[in-house]
Amino acid sequence: MPMRIVHISSVHPWKDPRIFLKQCRSLAAQGFDVHLLTPDSLDEFLDGVQLHRVWNQNPAKLDKSILGKLMRPAMLFKMARSLKPDVIHFHDPELIPWALVHRAMGYTTVYDVHEDNKTVIRHRNYIPSYLKSLLSSLVGWIEGLAHSVMPTVLAEVYYQRRFPKGVIVANYHNVQITRDVASLERGPINANGESHVLYTGNVEIERGVLQHIEGIRQASEVHLHLIGRTYTRTFQKTAEIQKGIEDRIHWEGIGSYVPFSTILQRYAERIWLAGLVVFPYSDHYQNKLLTKFFEYMAFGIPIIYTDFTQWKNLLEPLEVGIAVNPEKPEELVSAIDRLRKDQILWQNYAKNALHHSKQFSWEHEAVKLTTLYNELSEHHDGK
Repeated sequence: MPMRIVHISSVHPWKDPRIFLKQCRSLAAQGFDVHLLTPDSLDEFLDGVQLHRVWNQNPAKLDKSILGKLMRPAMLFKMARSLKPDVIHFHDPELIPWALVHRAMGYTTVYDVHEDNKTVIRHRNYIPSYLKSLLSSLVGWIEGLAHSVMPTVLAEVYYQRRFPKGVIVANYHNVQITRDVASLERGPINANGESHVLYTGNVEIERGVLQHIEGIRQASEVHLHLIGRTYTRTFQKTAEIQKGIEDRIHWEGIGSYVPFSTILQRYAERIWLAGLVVFPYSDHYQNKLLTKFFEYMAFGIPIIYTDFTQWKNLLEPLEVGIAVNPEKPEELVSAIDRLRKDQILWQNYAKNALHHSKQFSWEHEAVKLTTLYNELSEHHDGK
């Protein structure tokens, strides 16, 4: 019988690119018996993965009550137990207490670290300031406890500073490269003189939406496409800075989740001038190597990015874009103008991006994940 792996998440949708599109599908393709439980999953079998409905009622209604939120981990683990798993692979720090209980009960549990949770808490606006330090310390302690007793999978290399025994399974792109070099010869500027830049992923203040809009304001005939979930409160905070240029800013995802399949369609639908990743300076993002870097590259899209040291160390040697100071809007404007006016420069960056994207593909990371599960299987069989 193949090893049965049950992935659970209390906050991610079932279509989450890292969980379903990358990990679950890759493991299923290697012959593992893979199941997935999330707040929005239903009873269906997709790409070799069995999804399960966890709640009998609408999970959105359940979320409105404090009791519902507290019940969520218990319900996920109860469903996971009913599937008689060999491994429970969980993806959220709030599930750690329940995972520790199940570890003590004899279940094999794997913690997947998506974020630098200890740091990110200090940047959550909805958490009262007086609680941030306490919660950060608490999360750091409980994550360390989990790491000491169970296998840990890491989405970023630098997470090993906190989780030295963790297995790095980087969140690289898993898209088929559909752009060819010949298409890049045409360049990104349309006959009417317009150019288009994009940003993909969650649209938030701390992810540079104000910097991106300000750059477009000062770059005439350039359109900005923001493709990803935008909370209504975030959109409202941009109202003032959008004034006068609303017709050049295109939102897709205000108040709603944008499926990764839609993001892929947007990447492929035109030749983009640049992909933007101009985040404000932050201790949370300065070490993260964002998946969107590698997605932009896979479609031959030059990158304009914050001049964090770690980001420059990765991208500058590849010659795929331009680093800018997010506190100096004129640098973003200048970078956009350079790419518009220098077709040779744009083509060099675009071709380099396409070429180097091959070394940052999910294909290599999937091997690491499979190896981990093969080792767990041998351990399980040897009991």
